[in-house]
Amino acid sequence: MPVFRLPDLCSVRLDPYRNIRTTNLTRFSGWFIAESRPLVERLVQSSLVIESILVQEKYADEAMDRLPPEYDLLIMPDEQVSELVGFAFHRGYLACGIRPKYFALDRGLLSQDPNWMGVMLVGLQDPENMGSILRSCAALGISDIFIGPGCVDPFARRVLRVSMGNAFKLKYFEAKDSLVALEFFRGCQMESVAACLSDTSEDLSQFRRNGSTLVVLGNEAHGLPQSVQNAADRRIRIEMELGTDSLNVSVAAGILLHNLRRELVRISKSEPNGNRSK
Repeated sequence: MPVFRLPDLCSVRLDPYRNIRTTNLTRFSGWFIAESRPLVERLVQSSLVIESILVQEKYADEAMDRLPPEYDLLIMPDEQVSELVGFAFHRGYLACGIRPKYFALDRGLLSQDPNWMGVMLVGLQDPENMGSILRSCAALGISDIFIGPGCVDPFARRVLRVSMGNAFKLKYFEAKDSLVALEFFRGCQMESVAACLSDTSEDLSQFRRNGSTLVVLGNEAHGLPQSVQNAADRRIRIEMELGTDSLNVSVAAGILLHNLRRELVRISKSEPNGNRSK
């Protein structure tokens, strides 16, 4: 393992880590930053490219024992790391990864599994909601994520922390125009389902999938634009009680995605070869 002990802040190797609270490197540099040993280890286990790993001096021996030898390991005095990143840092480990490019909408890049599920996010702005949804997607085996307009960066530091590094396991597609994306899925014979409260929404408890399904989730405060709701093939809602008018989008996403995935289990157990006529 190449080890670089850096006693001051002058080295250009430290540039990705400078003042990371006030800079969003992923937007203009092609880098992203992972914080804490668990996230760094999950990044190492992923297929993503790592530029370097930075550790505080007191964790140096541990890092050399735990991390693979092919990565550059930067070691700094404990107090210098906080000065470098711009806030009191106690997590021990940081890593700089190379941001993967979003995939284009291309049928050939999607799974041919007739029970495929994907998630498209439109206007999702809260990092904690984004991180929580990505973590739920990974847990449910939903790997294709379509990033629509107005969304927070899925590789922002806070998103990665809340996702517990599960964001590293997913595949990201660019969907700059939500309506164009929905038309693309219709052309691929994949059904789009918008999560929204409307007169045409189907109750989740009665909802049945028709094969490959894209679930569309919207903004925390305003939900999905009406044009996106109208353009989706179907709409779905979670019935609520005790006068509750809505759920946090990440909570709603977990409920919707779990139920739609669980339906596949019911189908496969109840019908030969897991097939169901429409």
